[in-house]
Amino acid sequence: MKIKNKLAVIILAISSAMLMSISTAYAGEETYAVIDSSGVVVNVIVCQPSVCGPSGSWGGIMPNDTPWAGQRLVPQFAANSEGKNQGAIINPLGSGKEVVYSDGTFTINNNVPVNKVDVQTNATNTETSTVSVSISEGNKTTFSYQDTIGKSFSEVTYNTLPLDNNVSATVSVNEVTSTSTRIESTTFEERKTAEEVSSILTQRNLTLLQSKISRLLALLDGWIKK
Repeated sequence: MKIKNKLAVIILAISSAMLMSISTAYAGEETYAVIDSSGVVVNVIVCQPSVCGPSGSWGGIMPNDTPWAGQRLVPQFAANSEGKNQGAIINPLGSGKEVVYSDGTFTINNNVPVNKVDVQTNATNTETSTVSVSISEGNKTTFSYQDTIGKSFSEVTYNTLPLDNNVSATVSVNEVTSTSTRIESTTFEERKTAEEVSSILTQRNLTLLQSKISRLLALLDGWIKK
């Protein structure tokens, strides 16, 4: 792709959603997200509105001489009050944390399971107790282009959506001693209170998990309904 003095193309592939600073040589340039047919942000570019905007020379569509030909261009971050570009947000395809655009809102997905592990070993190293938690979906974060106009990137507003009630969690414990190994595991299909978690473990006769309830609840922090 030929880079013109009006346009600088930048590809970001970062492991977690974050605001990245992008330098620019031309005042008034904005960050535009390149959106595929599913609404996923597959690239970001720094561009003048006169080129990438809906009324610009590209008409809000990536041109045919680029790898993203025909895909939509949507403003993601405006230049700040000093006319400087502020940053961009994108995550790798297939990460489960892709940034998705719909109806004026960017959403940072976190639908990769959150795995937490607590390992404890006794003083003589003869007993190891491993408590594990896998939460199916974390919080989602949203932001909109309008939130950024005239602000520095440190002032951009992010809204954390509450965890849906139907987020599942799998808990397990593996206790190894010099003479035996005990394993228990169970899944909660939706969020529960701490009291409900303890009650269900008792109902399911999961005595080993119940004996580790304080450690389980600590790992489930954020998933537990208050």
